[in-house]
Amino acid sequence: MTSDEHVWWPAGRRSLRVLTRTELWGQRLIDAIDVASGSLIRLDEVDVTPLAGRRWERDEVIWRASACRAIAAAAAGAAVAAASSGVELLPHQAATLTRALKLDPVRLALCDEVGLGKTITAAAIYTELKARGRASRVLVVAPKSVQLQWVAEFADRFEEEFVRVGPEGMPVDAGVDPWRAFPQVVCSLDAVKPIRARAGWSLEQVDAYNQRRVEAIVAAGWDLVIFDEAHHVAGSSDEVARHRLARELSATVRNILLLSATPHSGKSDGFRRFVGLLDEQFFGGAPLTRDRVQELVARTEKRTAIDRAGRPLFMPRTTTMEVVRYGDRTVERDLYDAVTEYVREGYGRALREKRPAVGFLVLLMQRLVSSSTAAILAALEKRAAALEAAPEQLELGAFTGDWEELTGEEQFERMAEMRGHGWVNERLQVQELLQRARRAASSGLDAKVSHLFDLLGQLETSESDPDVKVLLFTEFLPTQEMLLNALAGAGISAVAINGGNSLAERALAQDAFRERSRVLVSTDAGGEGINLQFAHVVVNWDLPWTPTKIEQRIGRVDRIGQPLPVKAYNLVRENSIDLRVLEVLERKLATILVELGSDKRGDVLESLSTRTERLYVDAILEPDALERSADDVTAAARDEVVSQAPTLELIAPQAIKQVVRSDADIRDSVRRASEARARMLGSDVLRGALDALRELPEVAPGEPVPLLPDSGASGWWGCFEVADNEHRRTCFAVFSPDGGGLVRPDIADRCWSALAIEGAGETSGPPEPVEFDELLGLGRDHGYRAWETLGSASVPVLTLRLLVRVTS
Repeated sequence: MTSDEHVWWPAGRRSLRVLTRTELWGQRLIDAIDVASGSLIRLDEVDVTPLAGRRWERDEVIWRASACRAIAAAAAGAAVAAASSGVELLPHQAATLTRALKLDPVRLALCDEVGLGKTITAAAIYTELKARGRASRVLVVAPKSVQLQWVAEFADRFEEEFVRVGPEGMPVDAGVDPWRAFPQVVCSLDAVKPIRARAGWSLEQVDAYNQRRVEAIVAAGWDLVIFDEAHHVAGSSDEVARHRLARELSATVRNILLLSATPHSGKSDGFRRFVGLLDEQFFGGAPLTRDRVQELVARTEKRTAIDRAGRPLFMPRTTTMEVVRYGDRTVERDLYDAVTEYVREGYGRALREKRPAVGFLVLLMQRLVSSSTAAILAALEKRAAALEAAPEQLELGAFTGDWEELTGEEQFERMAEMRGHGWVNERLQVQELLQRARRAASSGLDAKVSHLFDLLGQLETSESDPDVKVLLFTEFLPTQEMLLNALAGAGISAVAINGGNSLAERALAQDAFRERSRVLVSTDAGGEGINLQFAHVVVNWDLPWTPTKIEQRIGRVDRIGQPLPVKAYNLVRENSIDLRVLEVLERKLATILVELGSDKRGDVLESLSTRTERLYVDAILEPDALERSADDVTAAARDEVVSQAPTLELIAPQAIKQVVRSDADIRDSVRRASEARARMLGSDVLRGALDALRELPEVAPGEPVPLLPDSGASGWWGCFEVADNEHRRTCFAVFSPDGGGLVRPDIADRCWSALAIEGAGETSGPPEPVEFDELLGLGRDHGYRAWETLGSASVPVLTLRLLVRVTS
């Protein structure tokens, strides 16, 4: 029996162990330890009362009993984090979560196919680790295009707030170290990528600055790092900066999650670098065996994915090419042909003179004229202005390395920075094209707009729904603005999302689309990360030259939870570069899939996406050579997919079983604990439900206890927590009858249920010191089995969380 002095702290609803009593400037102060949190607290003596005078509230009992019940369920495998937020994990997500929680440390690659919710799975793993005390500081390294999705998923699904650090959020060099200032951070590699130069700095100063930036993020004390699109950090070699950063983080951080639908690159050295981030033995040349890789990789394929009822997870999908006829819009057709000739000359010069910026510019012009008259008109106006106030040579500074990673609207904005002539007579050509574009714009709506209106009418009939919702995608802001005006003129309600919208603005637009508007006009940047399962029709107004980007667009509605077959429509101008490329590509792709199997479509498209620009260029420069060029491109894609086979054989998909268990018990326990704690503390907002499971108070010697009357038995009921110094924990209850005799587990569980649901509103005196010591001994005797279930080899800790006097 300890002789430490304890007092009751009413404001904190817990007992404190007194360390010292002092007097300072007329105030009597107490320094005490809050045993639950380990915090040192200094209070005025008037803020505490004698422990013997404390009284129990019903909600305090419900909170402690329910929280302990939830902790015990979590230790048995239930997902406490998902239960607290109401997230219904799908079978493959639940299987991966269960698998992750059995690992210590958690070092796992989540390699489900696109659209299977890897973000939710990773978020559930983190919140589960946090709920169990195994992680509190997490860094998510994600492409800037999906950072908002990460922030939104954590906030909406798990009530966790994340801060974006980098160019898109909190600056890295703002005078405060953001890596240590915030415990939950989302950033992109751009936030910490090395700078190449800075005015007035020597090369040595630049190198030292870059090294400090890397050291700051690595040394920030993360418990978990999540790499999204992690195949990018595998790098093309060990020397790539992003791979070096990932390698340093993986060497210093205990828990690592890698997310990638394509962990393979067709090359074993790239895959070795990928899995080496999870197990450094592979950096040292350890053999890539199936058994070892399977321990590190969790993969689910769409064709085997099921919902909680055992049904296939995805609806059927059809894609239709809509060829847009010019009709009497000859002015529009002539503009398209004239711009194509301008692009042909400009790109040919770019190749001959080795001026890549010229190539970037003119290929963008080709995509703009394919999009709309409004888009090419705006672009030509920008180009004409740049040519009037420019040096002789085209500036390349804005286009070093990242052009292909920009969205269409970002590339359009960069165009104004491209100053100088691409070739001698470019100014005259642009002026002529500008006049053509102005005539086309003033002569009426594009043929595409009329085709769109016809398509919307057909959908009303085929869907038997006059308000059928349509997600309309374009690459460029001028086209988006034109479409909004055209739809408004036709009396069709529409809203828009683009890359300039904040997270809140995007959410408002999605709500408006769901509740009121018939059409959502989105750019590629605006559509990144949004989930629109309540719509099932996608219209691609213009087509990116990368097939996977089209798949990503359709994926906004072709997602988990989509109740209807998905329909996609691709609008393509007649006699256009786009139509010729798409027709030949579809023929070649169909041939490849007959050989490799339809399930390889995603892999083939992924490979083609790095090569399709060549097809468009060839269609512009040498139209007669397009067929031959398509043979070369598709053959290279086929060979790459075939070469990936040995690597893919190492990553066998996990077997998924239908979920039959219910999380109702743990969900109810978390809810009761959270609500009771909120009522007890006078809180009106029930956010952060898992806080109710953290820092539970300890029962102090001599502390009065709740009274549970009319229970059919008399004795002492105690609830203990067993934990280790690595934050694994569970709870168990014992009942010791008066007068000795057998310890009754059935009565212990019955009392636990009653206390968790109804609580206890009366207070009884504490046990005698001898009885208290005997109860602690009983906890030690019966806690060993609970300790064994944790599978821990570290130092055990036994804590009495709730003690109740039970009477018959």
